[in-house]
Amino acid sequence: MQLQSSRSASLAHDSMVNGNPLGAVAVVLNRNARAVTRKMVQRLEKLHPSQHLFLSESFEHSRQIATQLAEGPFHTILFGGGDGTFVCCLNDLREACLRSGRPLPRVGVLPLGTGNAIGYYQGIPSTLRGIHAQLERAQTVLSPTRELPLLRVNGRLSPFAGTGLDSQILEDYGATTKALDAMGLGRLIGSPLRYALAVALRSVPRFVMRKLPEVEVVNVGGPAYAIGLDGKPDDTPLPRGTVLYRGRCTLAGAATVPCYGFGVRIFPFADVRSDKFHLRCTDASASETLAHLPAVLRGDYRSPSLHDFLCDAVELRVSQPVPMQSGGDLIPGRSETLRIDLAETPVRILSPE
Repeated sequence: MQLQSSRSASLAHDSMVNGNPLGAVAVVLNRNARAVTRKMVQRLEKLHPSQHLFLSESFEHSRQIATQLAEGPFHTILFGGGDGTFVCCLNDLREACLRSGRPLPRVGVLPLGTGNAIGYYQGIPSTLRGIHAQLERAQTVLSPTRELPLLRVNGRLSPFAGTGLDSQILEDYGATTKALDAMGLGRLIGSPLRYALAVALRSVPRFVMRKLPEVEVVNVGGPAYAIGLDGKPDDTPLPRGTVLYRGRCTLAGAATVPCYGFGVRIFPFADVRSDKFHLRCTDASASETLAHLPAVLRGDYRSPSLHDFLCDAVELRVSQPVPMQSGGDLIPGRSETLRIDLAETPVRILSPE
């Protein structure tokens, strides 16, 4: 649904402000995102032409909006929400642009979701001032951009994907949300508290009490490189077919950005090379993780329980069906395998620098 507003934006505003060249900038907001409140929408209507502001209410609606954007005059499109919003809207837009035969425009994020890995990585504050600065940056055609490598998972672009405790937390979050809704408490408890309840009541007890699944990770691409305890890649190439990891696993995942939401640097080597992603497998116990939690969250922790590699294509094979995630959203249904490739072409994204 395109937002309607009594305020009209002049053509002069769209074409030139303070001598800076402007082009058409679209803002797509996920209505279900944590910070996309009615008040936030009203604030954005005052900062941006309302005819270029779109409010997505569902997956189908996102595809409809993407088609409209691909056929419109927009040179920059901002996605307002969390990591799931970025992944969903970006892929819908890419597919719409392919159908219309036009190149993918430059994109950017307004960090308004629960998890904002791209926003954290780029240093975009989730404050109104940060949002305003990002809007101004988008309107200026000559604003700096950078090429952001992404993963390709099940044919879709994503900044991170994998399985393990993170995926289990997402599954537990969904179950916790359903339970709270059934008790009539859903509207009273926000996303951060729901995550805390899911972790405390479901994920951590399972992590502590249950036996971890066996995971095998195989290099199915070009040469991979192990990263030593000193944080430096080994020069010895690991060819296609090499089993990079086999064993019990707390986390097996890959990323092209160092952090998950909340600025947690799970993949500190994700941007070491633009032609490789960071693969991390770990069998660290709950006690080890909690004992070194600050260093783990900063990405500084080094341990023999962490197995790090730079790769461009891997396949994860698990001993039993498990939840898996891509871009912070669960992949429907549990699975025993997951293929992760580096996408052929990076995405051009607005950069604060």
